[in-house]
Amino acid sequence: MKNSLKNFYKNNFTYSGKEKLSKLTILFIILLNIFVFITIGLGIDFQIKVLNNPNTSFSSQCRNILNSKSLNDYNNYIFMSGTYNSKYQSIKNLEIDERCTTIIDTKLDAVKKEHNIKVLRQNERILNNKQNKINNELSYLRENYNTVLFEKMSAQKSDKSIIKDDISSENIKEKYNSYLEENEKLKKEKQNIRKEFTDSKSVKELNAFVNINKKQILDDYKTQSKSYALKKELITLIFLLPLFLLSFYIMKRYLKNEKYTLYVMFKNIVVVILIPIVISVLTLIYMLLPKVFLEKVLKFFYEIEVPFVVYYFAIAFFVFVFGYLIVKIQKRFRENQKKLEENSISNTESYNKSICFKCSNKVDYLNMSFCPCCKNELKVKCPNCNKETIKNLKHCYNCGNDLK
Repeated sequence: MKNSLKNFYKNNFTYSGKEKLSKLTILFIILLNIFVFITIGLGIDFQIKVLNNPNTSFSSQCRNILNSKSLNDYNNYIFMSGTYNSKYQSIKNLEIDERCTTIIDTKLDAVKKEHNIKVLRQNERILNNKQNKINNELSYLRENYNTVLFEKMSAQKSDKSIIKDDISSENIKEKYNSYLEENEKLKKEKQNIRKEFTDSKSVKELNAFVNINKKQILDDYKTQSKSYALKKELITLIFLLPLFLLSFYIMKRYLKNEKYTLYVMFKNIVVVILIPIVISVLTLIYMLLPKVFLEKVLKFFYEIEVPFVVYYFAIAFFVFVFGYLIVKIQKRFRENQKKLEENSISNTESYNKSICFKCSNKVDYLNMSFCPCCKNELKVKCPNCNKETIKNLKHCYNCGNDLK
């Protein structure tokens, strides 16, 4: 398995040619990667947020109507306004469930045509303000009734009374009854407005349709929402896999034909597409894990009052996985470094640039025997002339003898 993966990587993701990319070419490849990544994100977003989405099929407006406490109260209709013109709104409208379309575009629209909700709420607000004023007056009269009686007993003149509006013992009852009558009129007026709205044909039809279909629609929404998380990741993979396979095929073809620039370009595209694929696969693995078993294990340790043991296992698992990866990466780095040290081309480049071939710091090959930074040996004795010469080069610079 390990060798198969190594061979797969070597055969598909390594190029033996010596062609180098210019900085401008690298810049345009990076820009292409960004463009491809953003476009893939928009494609996934469209697939999972517009199509196949229960929140699109059963819009928030539809659910607000179904979950409304009372469709007979026009004040609740303020929460049933249309959806905002968000991205893909015209397509979202085509995806709405037929029953929700009937509720919104037929039944609710009929209510809005028959009644001006805004005017009804304004009229009720005016009546409430009037009623509040009357209630304040009634409260004032009740609170000051004893004061009026006390002024009468003390024979105090009306111009010296502390009670406003010339209220006296003779007219206080009359005013009080007048306010009560006015208050009752306002109550009846409000009740008539509400009754007229409730008894209207459009409101009755909306109520009847909602009562018949409410349970089934909400059950369908709940069922679709449960499977949506899994469905979302599967749709993402279905969307990405054809792109991945096509890009991989083109990359492989350019590798075979030794067209390095185009190979690198499509190799980057393959990696960009792989990122969301890996995320979706890991998400699916997490979703399909036997959570019941894990829950039972955690419950077992909880019952013996040592639930922290589970976290010890989790820490040990992550230490093992990342430890394995770190050791492998470091081992490969050491192997590559050793190959680089033994490579005559890299040693010659290091000598020409006056840098240590091990740590790449500046050195003087003629006057230094060791690198002051990493203690790397820079010179060795030539077996032919016994004089010091540059280590790891093919020939002695004193006698020209082959050092290898």
